[in-house]
Amino acid sequence: MGLALLLLAIALIVSPIVLTGVESITLPLEIGLFLLPPGLTIILWGGSSPDPRLTTVGGVFGNPDENVLRRSLQVTRSYDVRYLPGPRESVNCRQCYTMIPWDAAECSRCGRRRECRACGKPLYFLSGAVRCLPCVRAETYCNCPVVRVPPPPARGVRR
Repeated sequence: MGLALLLLAIALIVSPIVLTGVESITLPLEIGLFLLPPGLTIILWGGSSPDPRLTTVGGVFGNPDENVLRRSLQVTRSYDVRYLPGPRESVNCRQCYTMIPWDAAECSRCGRRRECRACGKPLYFLSGAVRCLPCVRAETYCNCPVVRVPPPPARGVRR
């Protein structure tokens, strides 16, 4: 559309010279001068648009790679909130797989400390509540840097 508008503007500007052989200010020349800025604006807007669907000629001037990056960086929730563990939900001990309640810091079977769900560091019973020791916050509000915890060994496999 921008290219067609630009070509029409150029044809209207040149028309007095082609038709009469004399350069004169006529109505077609004035219309052509007024059509130049919208034509150039449409071409520049289409050429700099990151979305190829907004440009003319099926996205010739667009940048399809930018749209792929934008879609890949967009946060999509692939899990259902109903299945996330709650802050007061019991957890299983990593060593003996015994259920540990949310308000206990140690496993009742093997006596090992329970790990924080956020950072993976051991939890302690401090000032009447189970807290993450590095940040001294409840497990729900832990703001420690995330540490990758290795998965527990499979049952029956000894090292």
